Amino acid sequence: MQLAPDGTIIVSATDLVGFLACDHLSTLELGRVEGRWERPPRREDPTVQLMQDRGDAHEAAHLQRLRDLGRSIVEIDTRELKTPDQLRAAEALTLEAMQTGADVIFQATFFDGRWRGHADFLYRTDRPSPAFGSFSYDIADTKLARGVKASAILQMCVYADLLERLQGVPPETVYVVTGDGIEHPHRLDDYRAYYRHAKARFEGRVLDGSSARPTYP
Repeated sequence: MQLAPDGTIIVSATDLVGFLACDHLSTLELGRVEGRWERPPRREDPTVQLMQDRGDAHEAAHLQRLRDLGRSIVEIDTRELKTPDQLRAAEALTLEAMQTGADVIFQATFFDGRWRGHADFLYRTDRPSPAFGSFSYDIADTKLARGVKASAILQMCVYADLLERLQGVPPETVYVVTGDGIEHPHRLDDYRAYYRHAKARFEGRVLDGSSARPTYP
């Protein structure tokens, strides 16, 4: 969660997942971005760093597998994405890569002015779309876990909403690439009703305050 210079609160899939786990966490994050308090300093934890490194390695290994299969790949630079303008520029690069018909787009970035998203991979599919004609894109994310967690699907539901803005149709399938390298396909329509309900609750609580209430204790 972050505050744009114009006062807009920018949110992500991580914020939605956190809200569903503990709505008081969203209260704390909202207070932080509004300047009412600061987040406590993070303690260096070698275990956390190890997991981050392993996650990066898993993602890189899957990217290499796709290269070895001969897929055409476009990578989006996500190192400096702090401002709305930087997010819009990265989304424009993502859209440009989609328009070229690349087989795979790595680190696809989306931003609608309020929601930001960063999908590990977009896969080109033969399903037609208004934006690109004979093709469109599905979403894949890498996760270290050996099983698929609900939070991973929920994250990709956020990305699917943002992707639909660009291609005119939602992706049909989302894939979780687990730590053993296996791709687990999931039909997006099986989860969208719950996602829409969860998103509406989150936006009401965080973005417009319509359902604001005390969250602690």
